[in-house]
Amino acid sequence: MWNRPDVDFIHSADVPWTLVPDGDFGAAAGGRKRLLSTDPSDGAETHLLQVRAEHRGVLPAEADIYVVGGSGTLDGERIEVNDYVHVPAGATIDLKPSVRGLTLYCGFWGAPRFVSEEDSGQRTAITHTELLRWTPATWSGEVELDPGAMLKTLRQDDSVYIYLAAMMPGWRSADEEAHPVYEESFKIYGDVLMGARGVMREGAYFFRSPDVFHGPLYSRSGTMSFIRSDAATTTEYRTPPPAGAWDELARVAYAD
Repeated sequence: MWNRPDVDFIHSADVPWTLVPDGDFGAAAGGRKRLLSTDPSDGAETHLLQVRAEHRGVLPAEADIYVVGGSGTLDGERIEVNDYVHVPAGATIDLKPSVRGLTLYCGFWGAPRFVSEEDSGQRTAITHTELLRWTPATWSGEVELDPGAMLKTLRQDDSVYIYLAAMMPGWRSADEEAHPVYEESFKIYGDVLMGARGVMREGAYFFRSPDVFHGPLYSRSGTMSFIRSDAATTTEYRTPPPAGAWDELARVAYAD
């Protein structure tokens, strides 16, 4: 799952749609995906998926799914934009897109193939994230953040910490930062300056190994991201190099 090359960062709109291979989750009726990253050691992959027809089968690999467009039903329960779904390994899923279609951000913990194995008896869990309350961000440790950085914890166990991170318009963090965990992020909406690397916008994605410095950070219009890490994170900070201040970088990055 975590043994994949760093991707820092790409805009998913620049990744071509490809047909989902037969036998994989999403293949029915010509389903399409945009592959964002993969772990060659176990087949785990993260992609955007356009669901075009009903899917029913057993997924041997655990999956984290976020609805980014359209609506449908999962095991008879309605799902729509900003819902998060946890699929345990071995669970049978019955997914039906609405006539408007369904676009999902999918993070699989193994190869995303349906199998003929018997149902494990576990069931999918749907979280309607818009019903959750925002709480102040906790990733900065003892360093006090500017007001306006918030999170919603979606799932936490001994192998993963999944959450939504949001920043209000104009929020900034002036130092570069690094985290002692793997970090995978998909931009749901808005923008965020990622230091000299440029501005992440809606649909942007990164996968980052532990202890990689990035930033400083700044969001002009506000932002929200879906993030998976292998544990709840803390942060190490350092002063940016000359010409690396957030306002200097933002002046160039937001020039258009």
